[in-house]
Amino acid sequence: MTVDRSLSRRTALKAMGGLTAASIVGANTVGARSTSTANEGVEQYVGVVDRIVDGRHVVLLLEEDNRVVDQLVVDVAEFDEVTERDVLLVLVEDGELAQYRHLPEKPESTGRP
Repeated sequence: MTVDRSLSRRTALKAMGGLTAASIVGANTVGARSTSTANEGVEQYVGVVDRIVDGRHVVLLLEEDNRVVDQLVVDVAEFDEVTERDVLLVLVEDGELAQYRHLPEKPESTGRP
């Protein structure tokens, strides 16, 4: 799942905002229908590919507001295409990569308080 790298920064930021809004709306909707929330345990980060180890493992640095808050090691087979220094929008569910999307450049802020 990749995004055309010719997208503008504004388009990428709108997409990030849309994903956040969809997550919030989805959580509220599901929560209204049942006692469990489908988005529980799902976190959104800007992920930067720090390195690829032995061609098998991708080390992602997970950032919030341009600060590294965690890292995630993922099997390279989980990605369609990935290179060092790629910037991704990632969803992490229960400590594992759930989804990702390439961003054309690193956003200035994640918009979190």
